[in-house]
Order: sequence, then C-alpha cells, then structure tokens
Amino acid sequence: MMVTERKEMFTEELTLLKKIQKYGKEHSTGKLERVEKVKLLLLYRIYSNLYSSLLLTAQILKTGKSSFFQLPIGLLLRCCFTDCLFAIYIQRANKKQVYEELDLRTIEYANSMLERKEVYRDQVKSTGIVYDDVFIDHMWELTMEDNFLGLLTLDDNLEELNVRKRTKQQLKDEGFSRAKSVKTKDVVDFLISIADLRKVATRLYHYYKYFSQYEHFSENGQGDVLASLKKEGNDNIHFPSAIKALSAGVENVMNNHGK
Repeated sequence: MMVTERKEMFTEELTLLKKIQKYGKEHSTGKLERVEKVKLLLLYRIYSNLYSSLLLTAQILKTGKSSFFQLPIGLLLRCCFTDCLFAIYIQRANKKQVYEELDLRTIEYANSMLERKEVYRDQVKSTGIVYDDVFIDHMWELTMEDNFLGLLTLDDNLEELNVRKRTKQQLKDEGFSRAKSVKTKDVVDFLISIADLRKVATRLYHYYKYFSQYEHFSENGQGDVLASLKKEGNDNIHFPSAIKALSAGVENVMNNHGK
C-alpha cells in the first residue's frame, strides 16, 4: 500500500464513519419496526469494525508498515461486507421470509452459546470468588433461560431444567421452511436478481470473497498473494476502492426503508 493510497483509505474510512454516525443519531429514537431495528444493529457493527480498521490505518500512516496491519484490517472489513449484504437483504426480501431468517439466526446464536459454557466458567472464576462447577453450570443455565427461553428446548427431568438445542425436526414441526439460516452466497444470488441492486451487490460480494481469504493460512501468503512482510507496497488490491464499495452498500442500506 503506497503512501497516497494509505491517506486515501484513511479519508474514505473517516467519511463513511461520519455518515453512519449521522444516520444513527437521526434514526435511533422512538419505537422501531423489527427490520429497521436490526438494520441499525448491523450498521453499528459495521461502524465498530470500520472504526477499528481506521485505527489500524492510522498506525500504517504513522509507521509506514502496511503489510503488518493488512491482515487484521482485511478480517475487519470482511465482517463489514457480510453485514452490509445482509442489511440490504432484509430490506428487500419478503417480510415473512426475513422474520423467519431473523428467528433462525437467533436460534443458531442461542445454540452456539450452549457450547460456550467453559468461557463463562472462566469469567466467573476471574472474579476471585470460589464457586464449584456445578453451581456455575446452574447459573449458566439460568442465564440462558433468561435470554433465550423461547428459542431453546427445556428438558424437564422433574429435578432441574436442562437447556438443549432446538432440533431440525422441532423447527420443521414449528413451521420453519428451512433448518439453517441463509448463506451469504444465497443472499447475493437473491440481490443480484434485482436489477437496481446487481452492481452494488456484486461489488460487495467480490470484496467479501477476497477478504474471506484472510481467514485462511498459507505459508505462501496471508490473504493477499502479493503482500509481503519483506517488501512494502506489493498488493493486488486497492484498499480505498474497497472502502468506496462498502460505502456504496451502506448508503443503499441507509436510503432504503424496506418494502
């Protein structure tokens, strides 16, 4: 990443952050319809990740070491592109389909949380207060029930309630048309079928796929096959263009209020 590119990237990130911040202040008051509320949550996630990327870009400007910071920036931007695509999707898909998708994602989130009990144990033990694992597990169960009672299965064995994952059969019996949330590629396929979204969705997806490579390790590269820790400036991506593509997507989200 050359010096002029670094400065341009910083400017593009800062400009987009200001747009999101302004939109959030203007639209976060009052009672919001579910899709509008989720849209704001997604914009907040984009803002948070992009702000972190901005701080790393500032370090690039300060140190001149773009290759060192490129990997974490790429991982942050991947999240931004994913959230932007989904934010556009929930505003343009059928409302019934969108509500089911939001329900499925919350159920999947709750199911995943059931596998994070060990992390909760460490959090409790970090307080310095000694609790045995049985008590901690009980507190975890109560926490899950408080937050996800309607999204999980309670197995009543007459002595205690055990929280279990919802099964595919349960979801089918409850009327869900599918057992898993929609994949990013399916989101994009839907969006590019809409003429006025084809260009912006295609560009967002291309950058999403590019930065997805940053999640994988190879001894021959860290996401960008030309990026080198030994020689600065070797990239096969123009980062300011990536931020401009994200900005176009975010503006679509902010200017669209659903069907």
